[in-house]
Amino acid sequence: MKSSSFEITIDIWSDFVCPWCWIAKKRFERGLEAFEHKALVTVQHHSFRIGTGSEVIPFNDVLQKKFGGKIGAEQLMQQVKMAGEEEGLIYNFNTMLFGDTLDAHRLVIAARESRLDAKLIERLFQVSISEGKSIFDRNILTDLALEVGMEINDIKDAFTNTTYSKLVTQDENDVYTNKMNGVPLFIINKKYVISGAQQTETFLRVLNQIWEEKEKEQYVNEGKICGFDGCEI
Repeated sequence: MKSSSFEITIDIWSDFVCPWCWIAKKRFERGLEAFEHKALVTVQHHSFRIGTGSEVIPFNDVLQKKFGGKIGAEQLMQQVKMAGEEEGLIYNFNTMLFGDTLDAHRLVIAARESRLDAKLIERLFQVSISEGKSIFDRNILTDLALEVGMEINDIKDAFTNTTYSKLVTQDENDVYTNKMNGVPLFIINKKYVISGAQQTETFLRVLNQIWEEKEKEQYVNEGKICGFDGCEI
């Protein structure tokens, strides 16, 4: 068989106030790191807001409202904290805020143009979840963007150019088009869907499975043929 030349594309949707999204990101990255053909994988991050139109409020308040009191909220927080610790992540729910992350997503899209989006995404998760800073404050967002290497004019453009808002909305519409309504969400080669904070082994298994399927397709397509202009040698 000839050597494989195809690539794998992975589209990821997440939000910086989604407690499971950071865990899913780390598990996916571990799975990708263990994947033999990782050099042929292209990753694209996309926007999704779980708090569209929401005012900025303590995350604890959101959980208590969702679960009808402290008990359910504390159970979820404990579950997330334990899962996060396994990935080396620190969850400080007492300082974590919830709200509409439009500005943060706009900034990430702007950072994509200079290939700084991956660094910025990681810092946004750290700041939102571990460090207790507000990612709804444009001054803090500006400092983060400068920290990862963005130019000040690009940062200002991210906050004022309506094109970035439209791109955020487009990303969100793509989720609904795929008949999904939440994050984290991973879609591989526009076909295979992984929803939720799956284990590292799951990500690696799916990547290997997809690669094997592509290898078989290539093998089937490599047979010699004859046509009107003659036969292949």
